[in-house]
Amino acid sequence: MVKNKRWGKEFKDERNHKLYQEELIKRYELYLDLDWVANWEEELKQMNKNKKGSPYKFPDSMIEFQIYLSEKFPSRGVEAITKKLVEYGLIPYGNDHATINRRLIKKEIKFEIPNTPNLNIGNDGSGFKMTNSGEYKQTMYGTQRRKFAKVIITATKEDILEVDVHMDNKGVSEPKIAEEHIDKINERGGDIEKFYGDGAFDTKSLFNKLEDNNIESAIRIRKDASTKARGSLRRKREVKEFKKVEFNEWSKKKSYGHRWPMTEGHFSAIKRTLGENTRSKKPPNILKELRRKIWVYDKLRKYGRSKICTNGLNLPIFSSF
Repeated sequence: MVKNKRWGKEFKDERNHKLYQEELIKRYELYLDLDWVANWEEELKQMNKNKKGSPYKFPDSMIEFQIYLSEKFPSRGVEAITKKLVEYGLIPYGNDHATINRRLIKKEIKFEIPNTPNLNIGNDGSGFKMTNSGEYKQTMYGTQRRKFAKVIITATKEDILEVDVHMDNKGVSEPKIAEEHIDKINERGGDIEKFYGDGAFDTKSLFNKLEDNNIESAIRIRKDASTKARGSLRRKREVKEFKKVEFNEWSKKKSYGHRWPMTEGHFSAIKRTLGENTRSKKPPNILKELRRKIWVYDKLRKYGRSKICTNGLNLPIFSSF
């Protein structure tokens, strides 16, 4: 039997598998990490300082811990686990599922910007289901089309930097959101060196934003793109460069393939690890739940890496770009 020749260049796996497997295991220790309990009283004291009205009874660290659990269990399941922690004397007291829901919804979710120079970022979107019902049930008893919420991320190979969530077919376009994310990352001290995007990001406005911020780009140009400036000299240069050579040569020069782990790679991992559907029913809560889901995934990755470093194994899991 003739073996078919593999398409493209043979994949070379440069991962340090020993460290990578260790990180994957360490990530899930987050679900049993109760180090935050030691600062319970001090944290509540700081939270209630100058607060008007009823004081907080549960520290933010406990709510964050319950957010991790809420991606695996419903609110009553989180309440049951919390009660068991109280029973074992691991935390002073717990909250019920109604309080858990209220605090989770009100919790402000922020993504950390790594304090490293020359960030390479990618932006892309993916759909998440707003129901857990099957196609038959939707066809027979619900709407004729599946309902989705759109999640758009800006990320590096390792970290999620910004997230935007909106209902299906609503909200602004991905390139506009990318522009907003670039501004937010810059405002929070991010040092962006290069932006990666697929053909949907081939817009004059985005190219002008990159030019104004002195950011390199690896954006696939449309085949019928005009070489005239028409409001964007930066795009004109990029179009000419793209049309000079074959796509594979352009892709290699721009390292376009590095876009995958910044976007599709993250979405694939999120959906495998935490699922691709939501439990919330109201649109505002669905959007908040999806933002929390991305945040929990980012926290799991960071926790695993931090534990590897703590164990004296601070070595690169992946080779550098």
